[in-house]
Amino acid sequence: MGLFDRLFGGGKPAIPQIDPATANDRLRKKQLVLIDVRTESEWQEGVPKGAHMVTLGDPRMADKIYGYMKEDASKPVAVICRTGMRSGRAAKLLAGAGFTDVSNVRGGMMAWRSANLPVKPYRK
Repeated sequence: MGLFDRLFGGGKPAIPQIDPATANDRLRKKQLVLIDVRTESEWQEGVPKGAHMVTLGDPRMADKIYGYMKEDASKPVAVICRTGMRSGRAAKLLAGAGFTDVSNVRGGMMAWRSANLPVKPYRK
């Protein structure tokens, strides 16, 4: 399978979409790991409470997320960005790297904020 196929699905089922309220509820109940793949400058505007931060451009993204999941690639993970586009790409990359329960937060942080879900200040 070529790089294009791996990045964009290549006949695999689409990445499931999860709405922000459901993602937040599952995060609070420790039923999923939430990964914010925006840039550091975007994190300055706030991060979903309980989310881990790894930029989409980080060459070690999958390894870092694997560590956050306590080295269990079958644990549910949801990915969020500003609007849902980059997180969709990140979710496909994770699925291609062997993560088996990956979803994309529909609408990203714009939808998260619109739903008045908890945001924490960014700290390095």
